[in-house]
Amino acid sequence: MDWKELRKFARKNIEKSCQIIEKDEKLLPEAVAIKYFPTVVEKAKGAEIWDVDGNRFIDFLSSAAVYNVGHSHPAVVEAVKKHVEKIQNYTIVYFYNEEPVKLAELLTQSTPGSFPKKVAYGFSGSDSVDSAIKAARAFTGKKYIISFKHSYHGMTYGSLSATGIIDQDSKKIICPDEHIAFAEYPDPYRNSWDIDGYTEPELLSRKALLQIEKMIDDLNGDVAGVIIEPAQGDGGMIFPPVEFMKGLRTLTEEKNIVFIDEEVQTGMGRSGKMWAIEHYGIAPDIIVSAKALGGGMPLGAVIGRAEIMDSVPVPFFAYTHSGHSVNCAASIAVMEIIRKENLLKQAEEKGLSLKKWFQEKTSQYPFIGDVRGKGLLMGVEIVTDKITKTPDKSMALKISWAAWERGLILITFGKNGNVLRVAPPLNIPDELLKEALEIIDASFKDAAEGRVPDEILPCLKGW
Repeated sequence: MDWKELRKFARKNIEKSCQIIEKDEKLLPEAVAIKYFPTVVEKAKGAEIWDVDGNRFIDFLSSAAVYNVGHSHPAVVEAVKKHVEKIQNYTIVYFYNEEPVKLAELLTQSTPGSFPKKVAYGFSGSDSVDSAIKAARAFTGKKYIISFKHSYHGMTYGSLSATGIIDQDSKKIICPDEHIAFAEYPDPYRNSWDIDGYTEPELLSRKALLQIEKMIDDLNGDVAGVIIEPAQGDGGMIFPPVEFMKGLRTLTEEKNIVFIDEEVQTGMGRSGKMWAIEHYGIAPDIIVSAKALGGGMPLGAVIGRAEIMDSVPVPFFAYTHSGHSVNCAASIAVMEIIRKENLLKQAEEKGLSLKKWFQEKTSQYPFIGDVRGKGLLMGVEIVTDKITKTPDKSMALKISWAAWERGLILITFGKNGNVLRVAPPLNIPDELLKEALEIIDASFKDAAEGRVPDEILPCLKGW
């Protein structure tokens, strides 16, 4: 991000932020980030954040869908303080600890499927995806993992190999796992078959499933697992047809392939259900969770069929700090908050209200091509033309910049970089939601009426 150039256009004071950004660029490699705005976050509470210059923002990103229960929720803070005073952690590789056991009990009870389950812990979605891949291969004795184009699964070796949204030539530099095959995700709005998946979901599902069946045959059946996001997050918040997900589950059962449900971004109540896979009425073999799981503390988990999890050789799930005691205590608090504050219902109701608002704006703003979401798991696609559906990344970035100027964190993402990412905390107060929508409406107008300069576009990275 060219923050020096952006400073010329910013209508708010960002001097302190820029001083820290300058040091950041000297000390941290570019590969750690995809920056959007020249903002150094100093404080966060609930659904709001403040930068070091005192600028206040409503948060429609939640630190990449991490703070489902809001920033610094008092119950999470109390759980961390109380536990860290007693013990920070003692490795469960050699001894035992009660918190990871308590959390595992809650996780196995909350996930679909009545079969026995076990939990392995990590620190992020990335290493947890690695663990899921280990489990699938250990259980089946097969090598290949089928992932999807434009998927995002993480940046560790295995998860990066399974990520479809990263340029394949760039990935070759670090020699990714070659036993990954990529299928097309059945995007109802835009797909290579030119099928309107909203009006013909069964046809789109058949096309996508036939492709996967052929892939399995071409690999001589040597497929250990299929890893799929129930809504393709960084690909643009794309929801596949229910018929596809049910058909994929049937196919994996018939072929003895492990069905890995990657819920790093979609889980922990964000979709209006605890796990987004519940919208499709199926029970996966493995669920991967992270991000919101720790309430802001670094924590990942793989919840899977006991027989699959037990097939992994000792000590292939062992990390010194896995099942970290303080992080698990924070997660237990998160699970209780979701229950006590009825956040599943809040996410569903607020999501319906938001979706209706955006859909009503489509007649006023012709650049809104598609509005999709379940709960507060939403994407708003920006296009140049509703007929051709041509992605308009520039307009999406201008809207995001205008929103930032007015005090709202609203970033872009998607396989074409043209989708607005809507992911506020599930318990965002109604008055903040109202204020945020007023900012979005004004930002739409700013971008549509040419009040956002083209000169900012080369300065912003974004997806």
